[in-house]
Amino acid sequence: MGVDTLAEYRDLLNLALGDKGQTNERLDRWINAAIEELFVMLDIEGRRVCAQTPTIAGQERYLLPPNCVATLVLSDITSKKRMTKVAIENYEKLDPTRTGRPKQYARVDRHLYFYPIPDAEYLIHMFYVKAPTQLSLPSDVSELTSAYDRVIHLLATRNGMLDLGMDEKATTRYQTAINQLRMIPTEEWLESQNVAERGIEIARSESDIRNR
Repeated sequence: MGVDTLAEYRDLLNLALGDKGQTNERLDRWINAAIEELFVMLDIEGRRVCAQTPTIAGQERYLLPPNCVATLVLSDITSKKRMTKVAIENYEKLDPTRTGRPKQYARVDRHLYFYPIPDAEYLIHMFYVKAPTQLSLPSDVSELTSAYDRVIHLLATRNGMLDLGMDEKATTRYQTAINQLRMIPTEEWLESQNVAERGIEIARSESDIRNR
């Protein structure tokens, strides 16, 4: 969990923006948008989850889980094959009357469109990035560790600067945020350090497994 509270983020953001008297509603929007952006950018354990949904014969459109901010991988469990994502402009060029086992999908807002249109019930497995819990109370803190508090502040400031027409300063603040983010150890790096200390090797492919 983070250390900085929403109230502290608001104060820092107002200070960075020159105390322009922004409302809490607007400040909160910039702050929560920054946290959601980090959730999408980072490969953090527990942030990527999965869900399963059965298709319905003749139904092309399916609603995404309410906490989904980014889809990662869709697979047809029945055939054990990964589905291919296509841009909506290319999806619309496909034969709208074709039915069968879905092999492709497109995302539009909060919906997924499957192609071909399912002709039976198929079990679709979806991996996606889970949305963070919105900060709303002054005492709320981010679900991310405190190491990301500084980055959240920088990204929130960038968001505010963009909305206020301070584009050049926003670009500089974003680059500072990315540089700060690069300094935070990733889970993969921490895991590799722990493994080295224990003298344990991790099999990361089928060939690694066969050679052990």
